[in-house]
Amino acid sequence: MFFHVKRLSKNLQIEPKYYGPSLAVVIKQRLQDEVENSCSERYGIVLKVFNIDVDNLEGKIMPTGMHPGGTAVFTVPYDAIVFKPFKGEVLNGVVKSSAAQGLFVQCGPLQVFIAKANLADDNNGLEWRGDNTPPCWMSRDERIVIGDKTHLRLRILGTRIQNDISQCSAVGTILDDYLGPID
Repeated sequence: MFFHVKRLSKNLQIEPKYYGPSLAVVIKQRLQDEVENSCSERYGIVLKVFNIDVDNLEGKIMPTGMHPGGTAVFTVPYDAIVFKPFKGEVLNGVVKSSAAQGLFVQCGPLQVFIAKANLADDNNGLEWRGDNTPPCWMSRDERIVIGDKTHLRLRILGTRIQNDISQCSAVGTILDDYLGPID
């Protein structure tokens, strides 16, 4: 789920207009802008960078043909807090949208889709009630209601983590014991 990853590094290109007494501040800000809320197949979703070591940085000037004259590349070491979900992991989330095909649940920075087949079976008796206001999934005895803004506990069935955060997603289920709406 959440991990502290140590000793990562990122190459940052810094233009000459930023050279000067505030170079360390510029490098820290640029690193945070580029890395936080990004996604990596290896580490998952990067939530926060810290322990940015700018004290002993040495830049390497790039050839002028490829970049504006004087642009330097700095290799910046840092630590990060990441969120990487795994198959079988149980997460809590909030339903963002519900439809006859299933639910979209937001679990922190991760969006999880629960398909109809992983939402309703003969045991829990959930049915789609599109004619209700608002539309929702409801048990036959009307004791369980799952709609928008419902807090839900789910199990991850699979994940898709790619380099673009908008492409990071998962599929889940609530058909196991102790899963479903949280009161």
